[in-house]
Amino acid sequence: MAMHRIGLLEGGTGCAGLLSRALPPGLWARCHPAQAGGVYDLLLVAPDWCGPLPAGLTCRALLWPGRLRPLTEALEAGWVVSYGLTPRDSLTLSSLGQDGLCLALQREVVTLAGRSLEPQETPLRGFAGAEPELVLAWAGVMLLVGVPVERISRYDFDGSAVDISAADSKQ
Repeated sequence: MAMHRIGLLEGGTGCAGLLSRALPPGLWARCHPAQAGGVYDLLLVAPDWCGPLPAGLTCRALLWPGRLRPLTEALEAGWVVSYGLTPRDSLTLSSLGQDGLCLALQREVVTLAGRSLEPQETPLRGFAGAEPELVLAWAGVMLLVGVPVERISRYDFDGSAVDISAADSKQ
């Protein structure tokens, strides 16, 4: 698996808290707070981000809460994948029920290795009570680093059911 550098911008600790529990340990180890002038393969902006962006951020892929869309001009990104609970977001939830969540790719998404993911839906389990936008942020990171959708749908929240070794290996 490629050793992607992942930056995180968040207002509090909710996103890092969920990611530290939900991402496989090898992937979580590559996540770092984003800093001014930082260059990242993937930059995740958490749903609670509300401050100005650090100066000079650059990333190949930006995973961004769609409701903050106007701020994306403040940084340099190769492509943007929006997440949120509206129909205009690339990554959303098509259902929020007691039986679990259903992740929906509304439009084509390109992984860090350049692989295209077609629009589709997949059930998620193990996230009962979790903030929906945090679950979307987690799913976006998993998809963009190349974890196959079918592996994400078998996820057990502690990471034990997700083998990231078969994720995209192309730099």
